[in-house]
Amino acid sequence: MNFCRLALSASTLACLTLTTTAQADNYIGAGVAVIPVYEGSSTYRVVPLPLINYQSGNFFITPRAGLPAMGLKTHLSQDVEAGVFVGMDLGRKASRTARTEGLDNIHFHASYGAYVEWTPGPLSLGAAFRKAAHTGYGSVVELRASYAAWESGRHNVRIGVDTQWNSRSAMKTWFGVTQEEALSSQAGLSAYSPSAGFKSASLFSVWSYQISSNWSALTTVGVNRLFGDAKDSPLTAQKTNVFGSIGAMYRF
Repeated sequence: MNFCRLALSASTLACLTLTTTAQADNYIGAGVAVIPVYEGSSTYRVVPLPLINYQSGNFFITPRAGLPAMGLKTHLSQDVEAGVFVGMDLGRKASRTARTEGLDNIHFHASYGAYVEWTPGPLSLGAAFRKAAHTGYGSVVELRASYAAWESGRHNVRIGVDTQWNSRSAMKTWFGVTQEEALSSQAGLSAYSPSAGFKSASLFSVWSYQISSNWSALTTVGVNRLFGDAKDSPLTAQKTNVFGSIGAMYRF
């Protein structure tokens, strides 16, 4: 399983981790990422970015939603792979920005799901379902595609797109404002109850450079755009966010 075929905002950090390599080797590494504090925020932060991919038989450990997850996979055919996984999802601390001050925190929580991937040559297409184990946090369906656009010597460039559909519970968790939160909002936000729908789409590119037979450097840049009720949320200060990362990994 590789990052390009999988899928701190959950969405942008997911793109950064799923695009960090174009090979299915085992590796470990680290990097740093520049991302919005939350999707739709006008404030950015720098966060550590774990890079890990390990597989043995049907067992794997690889990032999902930006954090390491583990699971089991199987090959349905030569180019089609499917699996299940359990992992962790990031939260949101309300006191981190003036716009969310006074709202409830979104807790760091466990999640579980399943995926299917089709990889005919340099093209990769995938779909995944992820549900938060925390009551009321909802579920996400992710559709993604990436393509090995250029390879020359030690250089490899891959481009991709990613879109996410959120259940009503997930939309309310990340973009909703309850009546109680509206009363305690330091930014004077009004109550807002979004519906289920497509939440965002991302376009990204990753450049990898092979330093040696074991070491590689990775750089990712991308842009994320909110749609529908997520775009119209009073929490959304910026409908379009950019993101990027740089890191290094050791293949073993």
